[in-house]
Amino acid sequence: MPKPVKQILQIAFTYIGTVVGAGFASGREILQFFVQYGSSGLIGILIATFLFIWAGIQVMLIAHRIRADSYQDISIYLFGRTIGTVFNVALLTILLGTTSVMLAATGAIFRENFALSSQIGIWCAMICIFFVTQKGLSGIHSVNSLFVPLLIGFTILVFWEAQPWSSFQTATVETVKPMVWLTSPLYYVALNITLTQAVLVPIGRESSDEKTLIRGGLLGGLGIGLLLILAYASMSAHLSAVLHVEMPMIALLSGMGKSISFLFALIVLAEIFSTLIANVYGLIEQLRTYLRLSAAQICLAILAISYVVSFLGFRSLLALLYPLFGQFVVFFLLMLFWRQWTGRTRKASK
Repeated sequence: MPKPVKQILQIAFTYIGTVVGAGFASGREILQFFVQYGSSGLIGILIATFLFIWAGIQVMLIAHRIRADSYQDISIYLFGRTIGTVFNVALLTILLGTTSVMLAATGAIFRENFALSSQIGIWCAMICIFFVTQKGLSGIHSVNSLFVPLLIGFTILVFWEAQPWSSFQTATVETVKPMVWLTSPLYYVALNITLTQAVLVPIGRESSDEKTLIRGGLLGGLGIGLLLILAYASMSAHLSAVLHVEMPMIALLSGMGKSISFLFALIVLAEIFSTLIANVYGLIEQLRTYLRLSAAQICLAILAISYVVSFLGFRSLLALLYPLFGQFVVFFLLMLFWRQWTGRTRKASK
């Protein structure tokens, strides 16, 4: 494979793998942000796809052009030093909390699906995270190059089993407020792109070619959009059956036997792991600008803190952190747009 093509695919797969987590793989995120809005949700997916392409490319290009050491440099570039520092502290806290959430989720999967102690799952994840992050971006690219094709295959399997072409329906959930479908993709992209900075910034900084970043961001955004559309069609075709279940995507495969639950658990575990390594790697890159410690020492400290916090449990952490972070994410996306707009305006006036 030619090197430029390989680099584009690595960027695209890493982008997809960082955005796609347990909520995406299970279908709950897609149901919440898009499927429940009926046909309007499909329009929302198209909006989200455009925003993923645009925002992902912008973050990588900014990181490349200002030679950002970490996502802190992006925050200061967008907001100025004072607000940027506050935003950065909030983002660091949320990334640390999200890492704890994902560790707790890993433990829950081992306990509920593999009949093993949750501590085995958590410790296995932490050991793997340590060794992968020590390899830097190459390790993250390798993991996502393996896991993302598995997710794509799983999503296609669900789509084929659901056969949306034969029983498609676009009913809207009655309790949904009007026009919320229009803000839903904005919030969804803002939430994901803000967290994805942790890995997009190092990718942008270390790339020697802007065209590769643009093409990788374009392919990654389109990939996310395609997965969203396939999952949307699958769940919309059986909305009444999946609306109130915890794992909508696995519910659509119930006719394929119990062994599919094991396969699905592995897929979710893989997507949690891809998000975990991106979070930890981003935290390491950020904290290295403050601390005179090696990457290995910082990684161990992050994992130790996350391990302690993970004892709060998956649901408790999720309920605490995500509403708090929701106050920040849309502001980040709007500032990204404002910076690009003012930059173009200045160029046009010269």
